[in-house]
Amino acid sequence: MKDIGMHIAIIQFISYGDITWFNSSNDFTGKNYPDALATFLAAANNKQMDVHIGLYFHEDYWKNQTNVEWLRLHADRCNYIAEEINAQFGKDQAFKGWYIPHEPEPNAYNSKELTASFNENFVNKISDRLHSFDNKPVSIAAFFNSDLTSPDQLKEFMAELSRANLQIIMLQDGVGVNHVKPDRLVEYYTAASQGLFENTNYKGEFWTDLETFSFKPQGPVTIDRIKKQLEAEMSVPNITRAVSFQYYSNMSPSGRGGDSAAMLRNDYMDYIKSLK
Repeated sequence: MKDIGMHIAIIQFISYGDITWFNSSNDFTGKNYPDALATFLAAANNKQMDVHIGLYFHEDYWKNQTNVEWLRLHADRCNYIAEEINAQFGKDQAFKGWYIPHEPEPNAYNSKELTASFNENFVNKISDRLHSFDNKPVSIAAFFNSDLTSPDQLKEFMAELSRANLQIIMLQDGVGVNHVKPDRLVEYYTAASQGLFENTNYKGEFWTDLETFSFKPQGPVTIDRIKKQLEAEMSVPNITRAVSFQYYSNMSPSGRGGDSAAMLRNDYMDYIKSLK
């Protein structure tokens, strides 16, 4: 990752369903891999990379996006995990930020009231606790589907999301999951940027979360598509960084993508060199 110019590794979730990847005493997961996070942070320190740690996630979120009781319970679970991580790794040099792995979108949070409820009962409940430890930034990655959401609706949603206690808001570009055509990226990202920064008090960062895969055929894509996505998204005002989803499957020669991932990795390295 470091060799191809990546500086930040985001752990999507450190606890998922019934599995936890560090030494945790929680009572809501079963399996523990106690050394995984320590090993990861040691590798990041060795390569001088920053790590943002995602918290607890359960797939039932997708059935409970607006369920206040469920959101409060799972905010508490995220906070339990966060307290343990802070106690064990809070001073680790590579640990530079937090990530809330629950992905909000304007089709589910389709009113100011619903987004405000998500902010109050979930995001702020977590981020306020995280900021009681220190000032590490808290991030989240929103998404949209152009078949279900117009640019104006995305703008309104992002404006309300900007009211949450967040320091980094990412937007998934949706190209890999066929949520939007590449030629509409600038339109949607411009609307999102306007929502975050026009007539709001948002002082945080806006990152793009670029999808490096396709569904049909499934697997890593070509560098030509990545270049179109990256150049379109980074042309939009206020976007300060691009992250990708995700390296292991789509750009690592030892990952699931095999030869296709190795090809994309090599082509990406050549592309980066051409920009210097």
